[in-house]
Amino acid sequence: MCKEVSEKLEAQNVARNMFQCNALTLEELLSIQSKRNESINAAKQLLDIVMSQSGNVYGFFMNALKQTGQKHVYEMIVNDSYQGKISKTRDSTACINSDTSRLQAITSS
Repeated sequence: MCKEVSEKLEAQNVARNMFQCNALTLEELLSIQSKRNESINAAKQLLDIVMSQSGNVYGFFMNALKQTGQKHVYEMIVNDSYQGKISKTRDSTACINSDTSRLQAITSS
């Protein structure tokens, strides 16, 4: 799933939106923007940052997807986290309790 999200995610726009909401540092934003010609690497870096932060950052990420016209990526993440991961594990509550766990589950498959 990480590959599909990375290929469709426009990390530059999402990162800019997240920075404006104080969900990314200037250093993180500049690092992502330095990968303008490497869109998949920029997307992977943004996903790594989101996964390493609190659930609040995940919420800003999901909102940024919608606000930057990437609802298709938003829906891909939400649909996979609820359908795919829940069907693969009996302990689904542990998987869906934390927003960060949702994204980690998606990007690790």
